[in-house]
Amino acid sequence: MRRRILCPRLAVRSMRANARFYLPYLVACAAVVALHYDIQFLNMNSGMEQLPGSSSVSGLLGVVVLAYDVFSALIISYANDFLMKRRQRELGLYSILGMDRRHIRRLLRCETVYASTISISGGVLLGIAQSGGFLLLFNSLMPSDIPLDFEVPEIAVVYTVFVYVVVLAINLLRNLARVSLTRPIELIRGTDAGDREPRTRWFTAIVGLLALTCGYLISFTANPVQDIMLFLAAALLVIVATYCLFSAGSVALLKKLRSNKAYYYQPRHFFTVSGMLHRMRRNAAGLATICAFSTMALVMTSTTLCMYLGAGPAALQTGDSDLRSVMCAYFFAGLFLSALFLMGSTLVLYYKQVSEGYEDARGFAVMQQVGMSAEEVWDTIRSQAPLAFLPPLAMAACHTLAALPLTSKILMVLGITDFWFVLSCCMATLLVYAVIYFLIYRLTSRERYRMVLDRTSERWVHANE
Repeated sequence: MRRRILCPRLAVRSMRANARFYLPYLVACAAVVALHYDIQFLNMNSGMEQLPGSSSVSGLLGVVVLAYDVFSALIISYANDFLMKRRQRELGLYSILGMDRRHIRRLLRCETVYASTISISGGVLLGIAQSGGFLLLFNSLMPSDIPLDFEVPEIAVVYTVFVYVVVLAINLLRNLARVSLTRPIELIRGTDAGDREPRTRWFTAIVGLLALTCGYLISFTANPVQDIMLFLAAALLVIVATYCLFSAGSVALLKKLRSNKAYYYQPRHFFTVSGMLHRMRRNAAGLATICAFSTMALVMTSTTLCMYLGAGPAALQTGDSDLRSVMCAYFFAGLFLSALFLMGSTLVLYYKQVSEGYEDARGFAVMQQVGMSAEEVWDTIRSQAPLAFLPPLAMAACHTLAALPLTSKILMVLGITDFWFVLSCCMATLLVYAVIYFLIYRLTSRERYRMVLDRTSERWVHANE
């Protein structure tokens, strides 16, 4: 009997002990589930069939649901991988202390059941609660005199629960396989394994530059209305270029800064550059992911904003209710997907800060022993902003501006021919997103600082006992 309740109790205790990692994961999962339900709530509302252009609106929202499913699964998978990586030492200690792999797998299953219950049920309830607000906004924008009524479509609830049960179950299977195939000593060493200094991979950098050049050329010269595959090819090339340039170009930049003796041999620059250089192999993927999510959010938001503000009034003047309904649907599609990409960027940014905070704690503890103050620790963390978090935003802005010729040709089909209007919508979106990005960075930086300060204080006490 005691063995049966041991794993459930350990699961609850572990989730509480790792609240710094689990709480953002649960909040993000619940928010993703809530938005998914709200899309389905609108798409499956019984009054949707009575709206003008209902078939086009329903088809568009159906495509949005599929895209949302794919990207949300990737975001949850990223968060799950981070959680497992941070818990390698804990699971390894359980194994060394006598818990066999069968019990560890049961522990992971219990945690997944608890996390899934909290995030999915909480997300559905949150989605139902906020669906009223979306309904009011949808009815105010739609040109129909037949407003949608508030209801809770059972099929929307069932489909949402099914999708995320499957997503979390797949992550559980990956976790179980990882535990089964990894030795306990490897789990313990996993979070402490140091990274070697990466080499400057010029071939990767050249591939990234070529892919970026080809993607931008397609944007400036192609007509996506005639061939939609060109739009997809340009997007794929830019994504490949982003990952290549961050993995190779960031290393070259940091080595260039290290060669600048006047810059490098300053206390905060020395620790920042050397620490980032040795873990850039893992940092590059996170930075590129932030850039990719930011680019998709910016392009989606600016394009749908242009569609609604540009084509919406024209449709209203001409009395084309079908076109205005489609524009409203595009606006909501952009709203939901942009919110998802923003959540993805926030989650990656937070976990990146937390991960680096744990890795920096050991180095800062050593530096404090030789005279580094808490204020200098905060200055060092702040000095990493231009090197670590501005490049993703800057590159995302470049990608968004480079996509303007491509998106403007799509908007021309809807009668939006004023390029300066499109540019102004794009710049407004960039400004708002930059403010949000900066606020998120500041919040996560303070969390990282508190974490470093707590852990360096603990190490300082242990070192001087």
